[in-house]
Amino acid sequence: MKIAILGFTKLKYMTYMHFYLNKIDTSKDEVHLIYWQRDKNPDVSLPIGVFGHAFDYTMSDAVPLRKKIPGILKYGKFAKKKIKEITPDFLIVLHSTTGISVYKLLRGKYKNKYIFDFRDVTYEKYSFYRKRVARIIEGSALSFTSSDGFRKFLPETEKLLTSHNISNIEFAEQIRSLPKREKHTPIRIAFWGLIRNKAVNENLISRLGGDPRFELHYYGRAQGAMLDMLELNSKKYDNVFFHGEYSPTDRLEMAKNTDIIHNLYDTFNKTSHIAMGNKYYDGVMFGLPQLCTVGSQMGKLVTMFGTGLECDPSDENFADEVYKYYTELDTDKLCFACDKELKRVLTEVKIGEEKIKEVLENAKT
Repeated sequence: MKIAILGFTKLKYMTYMHFYLNKIDTSKDEVHLIYWQRDKNPDVSLPIGVFGHAFDYTMSDAVPLRKKIPGILKYGKFAKKKIKEITPDFLIVLHSTTGISVYKLLRGKYKNKYIFDFRDVTYEKYSFYRKRVARIIEGSALSFTSSDGFRKFLPETEKLLTSHNISNIEFAEQIRSLPKREKHTPIRIAFWGLIRNKAVNENLISRLGGDPRFELHYYGRAQGAMLDMLELNSKKYDNVFFHGEYSPTDRLEMAKNTDIIHNLYDTFNKTSHIAMGNKYYDGVMFGLPQLCTVGSQMGKLVTMFGTGLECDPSDENFADEVYKYYTELDTDKLCFACDKELKRVLTEVKIGEEKIKEVLENAKT
């Protein structure tokens, strides 16, 4: 069977594609990956046994929607051309924008012959977009959402399961087998991933910058005003560090050197407020406490399961609150809570994996 996986970004930022790739035997099935090379920075290698087709078109994540539309349309044209050349039997579509760009194919030739992955809320505030996403889910063989908080935008159907943004699960065993982690002085708070949400990070830096009790580390990609702000503050404060981009395999070393994960997002951003980010799962895998926004989907979960602190960096007492939380933290209780939450997540992941296998087997008959 020929399978085409469609992604809307670089390989480096599509680690979740392995959720699907791991269920495919590339020695038996021909797998093609149609992805978007959005910048000129180095990318990771293609997965072994997978044919790659890169849409090479530079576009910043920071530009407004009206400037993104030409790139989105060009990616769709590129993807449709490659699908016509490859003639896959089955598609795996990552991101709603990817699905919209090949909408007619999904509603036509490939109806009930694709898996759809709803990774994040993008333009669902527009009713025509939201309706098309609903039709994509309804016409799929199977769909996933990375957060139960997104379900309010999506149709109610048994086809829609929760996938979770968890990756690099093998790291969990590696870091748990290390000697008991010593707390650092100063306390190291770290963010990793795509660095956005300028307002909340300005607030955070204003609270912790220059405070000798803390170090604030940023690992990842930043663009536009966000990049300018980080570079300026890493020079202004001797305890704020911007390390730039990293490889997915670097996360183990980053976790070893971290005491608390910065997992805070803007309170006024309705989409990030209901999202489940990679760092939530990194926290429970690595046994690291995390700071999450009050009232957010992740904030509610860390409070419910005892795996972190719900907080607000705009609070004047924020630094003291975080310091008190961490210095009084019972690390044994934290690790127990993280193990319990990880078990819950992996149970749901296993259900999804079995369903993927079932759908792919049915597609061959």
